[in-house]
Amino acid sequence: YWYTHASWATWEKQLADQGFQVFAMKYRLNFEAAWPAQRDDVASAVKWVRDNAERYDADPDNVLLLGSSAGGQMATDAATRDTNSLGLKGIVALSPVASPYRAWQDGNTSTDDRIRKLRDNATLLARCYPDPADNSTANREMGCWDTWRDMESKNAVSKGDAPMLLVHSDGDFVPPAHSTELEAAAKAVGVPASDVATRIVTGSTAHGQAILGTPGMFTTVVSWLKAHTA
Repeated sequence: YWYTHASWATWEKQLADQGFQVFAMKYRLNFEAAWPAQRDDVASAVKWVRDNAERYDADPDNVLLLGSSAGGQMATDAATRDTNSLGLKGIVALSPVASPYRAWQDGNTSTDDRIRKLRDNATLLARCYPDPADNSTANREMGCWDTWRDMESKNAVSKGDAPMLLVHSDGDFVPPAHSTELEAAAKAVGVPASDVATRIVTGSTAHGQAILGTPGMFTTVVSWLKAHTA
């Protein structure tokens, strides 16, 4: 939801046991700063990991991102922004809100409190309601409509983007369309099918990190991450 930091305590040790050096990334929450502050925080965190790689016996040339829900949106943004300017080897996004505008639209028609809450938090992140006629810059770095467009990962795809594994459950309150639309946009600009894929866990309502607890998914994610390091 962009307003709280999820704990990775359940999974960070298991990922470390698989040979990864795991760093938890903090970012400014939506009530602390408007978009694109969160993008800047991700870039700063990746730089910190590289600058401190030797201290933690990490490989600065093999940086991957794993994000969940709102963190998934930041991961897809990092993969696509400025043609993978962070030099990531790949990202895995669990239930990514890759389209905050879709979240806003869905929240306007849904009676599900979680979906409506997601709409409200996307609006807070942008500091305005999406309106193509409104490009005022009050309370934000960019114009209102430009901010909404900039939050959409599919609007930034290019052929050199970092590889992406996008995962949802079929009953996820962040629906798979967030990722299937991103995947389609990536393929349309020439991203190879091997570099972007959407996995849908059937018969499940798991969201975000909980998807890792569905049968076989942790192994799938670990295998994908390992395959994308040199």
